[in-house]
Amino acid sequence: MKTPNFFVDYDTILARIGALDPVQYARSRNFLDGHISYLSPFITHGVISTKTVAEIVLQEHKVRDSEKLLAELGWREFFHRVWQAKGDEIFDDLRSPQAKVTDFKVSTNLVAANTGIKAIDQTVSHLTETGYMHNHARMWFASLAGNIAQTHWYQPARWMYYHLLDGDLASNTLSWQWIVGSFSHKKYYANQENLNKYTGHKEHGTWLDIAYDDFDVLEIPPVLAEREALNLTNEFPASTAQPIENSAEPVLLYSIWNLDPTWQSDITARRVLWIEPDMHKTMALSPLRWRFVTHWAAQIKGLEIFVGSVAQLFPAGTDGLEVITREYPATAHWPGKRDPRDWLYPNTQGYFKNFFSFWKLAQKELPGLRKLHQPHKS
Repeated sequence: MKTPNFFVDYDTILARIGALDPVQYARSRNFLDGHISYLSPFITHGVISTKTVAEIVLQEHKVRDSEKLLAELGWREFFHRVWQAKGDEIFDDLRSPQAKVTDFKVSTNLVAANTGIKAIDQTVSHLTETGYMHNHARMWFASLAGNIAQTHWYQPARWMYYHLLDGDLASNTLSWQWIVGSFSHKKYYANQENLNKYTGHKEHGTWLDIAYDDFDVLEIPPVLAEREALNLTNEFPASTAQPIENSAEPVLLYSIWNLDPTWQSDITARRVLWIEPDMHKTMALSPLRWRFVTHWAAQIKGLEIFVGSVAQLFPAGTDGLEVITREYPATAHWPGKRDPRDWLYPNTQGYFKNFFSFWKLAQKELPGLRKLHQPHKS
């Protein structure tokens, strides 16, 4: 599996969006070698927004040809609307307890890419090496970890979030809960035939080569029985900013989820990427992810990095300072004024139990998106 370089510049991302074919994307996105956007790491970390992707794609393609892509962008906003509404409740079983849980530790052979299932082991190895895993492979991995190994979803979800360059607190957490049935009405399973279809492998006779009806009575395969506790730690970048006690200019607080080089770019300000160690204790990031963060921080002119608590960043408090940040659930406790995010579907506020109810409302905004399609005149 080939993965593009994620350590590029902003113009390269815009060019990749412009080259995206939404028709081919819709036809082949479920296949590991399909027409995949590879834009999710940049969206997760706020380098670009879902709205930006749609605006660029719709300059060349019609809404009806792009609807699958627009729906997939909608999934991310759906998960974030749930997070906005439910807060930290999303980090626990949200709608119902996960059924048939026998362990809370991850399967050793699963995270070590040693299951004996080539399609699984290759995608797991690819993830730990590159920070990327195809969306379909994530579903297979979560099904094996949560449903077949009968592990509560939270710890393996932490492991995946640690490695994924696009690890999104809401999308990752709620996708896992969708797979294991704590945020959906049933569990998701995939057998060997499904993996073979979408990966191009021709494996047969594996412990996953069973009929779907057999999953209800399947015992935990011996290869998944060994367990281990996670030890996920952060290697934070070094601080380059001094504590802020006074500033004649506005102080723009960036988070690792807002690395948008165009945000407030027209004003003179002190720009600080604030990293709170306590925030990342539970949901740690791999060294590769922190390198990704610092790469994109370096693309923002004048951006300094501060690693520490609010008391360390603002030792005299924020009275008399003009502090501005961008709305995001994980930073709701930050001081200062909040700029809104660029939502693709801004009128979908509130809690939705499922994507269907969200998308039913979001589709009402598609007529407005059609105005973005401006085909070139001959």
